Amino acid sequence: MEIIAEQLPVEEIDSINEELQAALYDAGIDEAEVLTKAREDMVQWDGYFGENQVRGKDDMNFVLRDQWSAVERSEFSRLFKPPMVFNKLYDPIKKILGEQRKNKPDLIVRSLTGNASQEQINLRADLVRTISYQSQNDLVYQTAFKQALMMGHGAFEILLEYENPRSFNQVIRYDIIPDVTRTSFDPTALKPHKGDGNFCSRQFVYKKEEFYATYPHVLNPISYSDPRSLLDFQWETRDAIVVCKYTRKEWFPIKVLLLTDGSTVTEDEWEDMKKNLELKRALADSSQVVGDMIRRSIPEVHAERLSKDYKVRQYMLTQNQIIKFNDWPSKYLPLIFVDGDSNFINGQQYTRSFIHEAKDAQKFINYVGSEIAAEVKNRRREQWIGTPDNILGNEQMWRNPELQNGILVAKPDPKTGAMPSKMQPWEISPSLLAQYQRGTQDIREILGFSETESLQGKDISGKARRERKLEGSMSAYVWFDNLNQAVEQGGRVVLDLLPIIAGEFERPMIISKADGRTDSIVLNKIVGDDEDGNPIRENVLDSGDYDIEIDTGPSFAVQKDIALEFFQQTLAAAPQTFPLVADLWAKNLDVQYMPQIAERFKTLVPPEIIAKEEGKEPPPKQPNPQEMMMEQQMKQQQQQMMMNEQKMHLEEQALIERAEELNIRKEKHMLDQAEMILKAQQMQSKMGLEEQKIKVDHGRLLLDADKTEKDFSGKIAAVLADIHKHHNPHEKRPK
Repeated sequence: MEIIAEQLPVEEIDSINEELQAALYDAGIDEAEVLTKAREDMVQWDGYFGENQVRGKDDMNFVLRDQWSAVERSEFSRLFKPPMVFNKLYDPIKKILGEQRKNKPDLIVRSLTGNASQEQINLRADLVRTISYQSQNDLVYQTAFKQALMMGHGAFEILLEYENPRSFNQVIRYDIIPDVTRTSFDPTALKPHKGDGNFCSRQFVYKKEEFYATYPHVLNPISYSDPRSLLDFQWETRDAIVVCKYTRKEWFPIKVLLLTDGSTVTEDEWEDMKKNLELKRALADSSQVVGDMIRRSIPEVHAERLSKDYKVRQYMLTQNQIIKFNDWPSKYLPLIFVDGDSNFINGQQYTRSFIHEAKDAQKFINYVGSEIAAEVKNRRREQWIGTPDNILGNEQMWRNPELQNGILVAKPDPKTGAMPSKMQPWEISPSLLAQYQRGTQDIREILGFSETESLQGKDISGKARRERKLEGSMSAYVWFDNLNQAVEQGGRVVLDLLPIIAGEFERPMIISKADGRTDSIVLNKIVGDDEDGNPIRENVLDSGDYDIEIDTGPSFAVQKDIALEFFQQTLAAAPQTFPLVADLWAKNLDVQYMPQIAERFKTLVPPEIIAKEEGKEPPPKQPNPQEMMMEQQMKQQQQQMMMNEQKMHLEEQALIERAEELNIRKEKHMLDQAEMILKAQQMQSKMGLEEQKIKVDHGRLLLDADKTEKDFSGKIAAVLADIHKHHNPHEKRPK
């Protein structure tokens, strides 16, 4: 009290209490009525479930603490017999717990209406998976399942709390309940997870310093105790304060209206809708063009009926006051009951632990084992039988004959002439050993593992081993199934609370994907604006209807055997596929260095497959040496072809230039011929006497010109033929 007074002034404490009382008044909560109702509900649960609590604690004490009663121990002490314990029940429980820990259930999100997009389903599934991972829910499930196996029932809780003491972001968390006897549920609930009940409660133990830091306005707390706490938890009355978290469904009547458009609303929702509908009617009356269309879109009340609904309210209570309350933002209760193996007799539930029926067989083993131990402890130590006259004068030598080196000196008895004789070694009673083995077999048969050890080493086929392991797993099937139903119900609570943690503002989150990868997203991320200037967001949770479905398969050991058998058959049929599954094959081996083997075999897997599974960019493909050699040869051939083509092009250019040169020479020759003809004509006019000679010369010149022209034409034709040959190297020349 003095510490609180130093941290908070009295005025502020009074202000907090006044605000709490005002909030209770505004919510219509009668504090005395709530305290009375909570006490009645918990007393009702203790009366209904008290026998199961007592039997469950006895079973857990038998497995974990002591298997002898005080009377039995005193009787054994009186008879000088050791009360031995040969606990054969805890090992099957540990194996089943290990099986459950390895065979993790997968929560799958489903759309109830079928109208949800795959993107929305994937977003919710990723968030549920992330919350499970951050809460270490495998440890939560294991604790509840362990209690169900040893006590017949367990429980865990879904909490909604702030991310850290300085944050306004809320997170969902799975919470371990280490002591299920400090929880209460509605006796009228019929489902294994008690989610159909009307209330649940859990008691928390606070150290006084922590309590006053959490609830500084509570000045005179009285621990929320019950009769069993006065006997079993006496330290709570001195060093701690017990607070009860009481969650209850508060029912109220409602009127449900069916509208002409097929939708269903409550009477209050219909009253809120009327304002908008009146605006639509006014708009329809003022518009002659679309007025009829607007009127047809306005729904009317088609039918109505009385129904009921509820809201869930959560209280933090001490024995004398409500220290805090709030509306639980989900339709599901936060406490999840994990049933063991229950049956109902005359409307009352009776639970059974996994080891309950084997307790008598375990006691029988302890009795037989103690008798064997007593025989060993109290057996006779004589090794020789004879008379005092046999060892007369050698008594010291025979005092400890087992320590004597050499010979034992004796002489015949003077009356009978008999010498000392060696006694047969002492043996444990065969009947006791047989009874001990019988008790061990009885435990295996009761627990459902009768063939597990007797067939060890005899069933060499994979199918036989798998069937043997499946038989052991089926013995705990009811416990596994009830746990899965509780896990599924916990997923529904988380799914219903997702809009609370999403909120309305941008919130960065790291989510876990189905393949084990992590991804960074921003909930309610603004990516732009629409035409009206409103922000466009992505990663937004819509208001659809969703549910959770759990996906479970065979036990982990059975799955490993099936996978290993599949790999072996595949590799026998197609050995070349080994690099594709090398690491997966190694992970299913039960050998000492399995992780190292899997990592080394992983180097055989193509890098692009590893990159795809890890969500990374595929590495650049390494070229094949043969492909590289072929590619190099192709490059060399292409270079040779390019060089040949360039050479042909140069030769073609040379031929073209030669042809042009010949054409020029031909034209020059023609000019020279014309000039000679002109001179001849001039000489004819001057030399009449020599006309005949000139004609003869003229004819000769004409013949020479014609011959020259033919020579030039032939050379040009040869050049053109060479050019054609370069352009068409494969064409044969005509003979």
